[in-house]
Amino acid sequence: MRPFEINFDFPVASSNLKISLRATAELHHSEPHYLVRDFYLTDGEHKTRHSVLPEQLIRRIKSGSKHAWVHKDSEKESELSIAIGKGIESVLSEDEIDNTFEK
Repeated sequence: MRPFEINFDFPVASSNLKISLRATAELHHSEPHYLVRDFYLTDGEHKTRHSVLPEQLIRRIKSGSKHAWVHKDSEKESELSIAIGKGIESVLSEDEIDNTFEK
């Protein structure tokens, strides 16, 4: 699978503020996870070529009867991993995601 663009809203801690971001996600198959990079604000031109967040490695795991998006290294869920996961889910079908992580 080629890299693809995702859009998502990232909630700012302890506030009602959300920041709309665009990033590039790429599936890595060795241990299925997504490398998500090149985070930019969606409401403006790229005045800088520097990402507003560092690269993130996330994966989807089964948590009881539900799925959770977690950071690959810690296996912990965060507001950022949840938001990125929702962005991925808005681009890929449930079957595509299931086929990647349920093997």
